[in-house]
Amino acid sequence: MKTQGTDMSHSANQVPPEVARYLKGPTTESRQFDFLIGHWNVAATKFQEDGSVQFHYQAQWVAQHLNEGRIVMDEFKAFAPTGQQVSSYVSLRTYSEATHRWEITGLAAFQPAMSGEWHGTWTDGEMHLDAVGTNPDGKRVRTKIRFFNIQPNSFSWDSKSSLDDGNTWLHTASLNATRAL
Repeated sequence: MKTQGTDMSHSANQVPPEVARYLKGPTTESRQFDFLIGHWNVAATKFQEDGSVQFHYQAQWVAQHLNEGRIVMDEFKAFAPTGQQVSSYVSLRTYSEATHRWEITGLAAFQPAMSGEWHGTWTDGEMHLDAVGTNPDGKRVRTKIRFFNIQPNSFSWDSKSSLDDGNTWLHTASLNATRAL
């Protein structure tokens, strides 16, 4: 078939490299967040600036694959002691072959949260995330999150933040997740 002097059968066989990569399916690296897939009950702790416990809370975390395993979508819901939902954060996570890291974005539904650019790498059986963004007060914040002690039915998570471009770090939160049965 010819259209305006172009042989369409020949051009149809030429697939751009990014399309050819996509057609191969999810990469091995895109499975690094598979530990998060499922329903989780979470016991969490929020810390004050001096490192003391500010409060404990319960949460739920639900994650699933999208796009044949190329994307992980998850929702984290925190609850008040009364059981009432007080926050919700939805994340989309995908592994980029171009940057060799996880590219992550998210949106908070109920609370002011840091907007920023998240990136992650799998290192020695742990998932490490870094972000630079702006907190609700307009201050530049660097954040580090670590998923560790990853087991089939549990994992731990820690968060640290810096308001001075990484010179000092404050332990801001930790959690322990167990698979909901």
